[in-house]
Amino acid sequence: MGDSVRLKRIVLAAMLLALCVVGANIKIMGSIAFDSMPAFLGAILLGPWFGAFLGVFGHLTSAALSGFPLTLPVHLVVGFMMGVCMFVFGWIRQKFGKDKFGIILLSDIVGYIINTPLEVPLLYPLLKGAIFALFVPLTVATIFNIVIAEIIYAFLPKNMKHASFLRSN
Repeated sequence: MGDSVRLKRIVLAAMLLALCVVGANIKIMGSIAFDSMPAFLGAILLGPWFGAFLGVFGHLTSAALSGFPLTLPVHLVVGFMMGVCMFVFGWIRQKFGKDKFGIILLSDIVGYIINTPLEVPLLYPLLKGAIFALFVPLTVATIFNIVIAEIIYAFLPKNMKHASFLRSN
C-alpha cells in the first residue's frame, strides 16, 4: 500500500473515530447514543475489522462519558457485541456488494439482530429484568444509527464510495 493510500485511509479512520466521540455525546438514554453510526459507515467503507474497532471504541467512549451506568463488565460485553455486529455487518457488505439493495437490507437486518435482540440473552444474567427496559431505546438507537449511516453512504459521490484507497488488500 502506497504512502498516499495509507494516509487517506488514516485520515478517514481519524474522522470516523472523531465522529464516534461526537455521536457518543448525543444521548438517547444513559449510554445509548449515536456512537455506532460512524462504525456502521466505517464497516462499509474501510471493512469489517475497522468497523469492529469503531464499534467497540464508540460504545466504550459513550459508556465512559456516562460514567459506565450499567457497570464496566456489562459495557465490556456490549462493546464486544458491538464489535461482532460491525464485523458481520461489514463482512456482508464487503463479500456480497456494498451497493446492492438486497445486500444492504440483509446487512442492516443482521446488524440490528446482533446489536439488539442477541444482546438481551447475553446481558440477562448480569442485568436481570432491567435489560427489558433497555430493549426499546436500544432498538430505536440501532435503527437510527443504521439509517443515518445508510443515508450518508447513499449520498456519497460514487468516486468516493469506490475510491482505490478504500479497497482492502
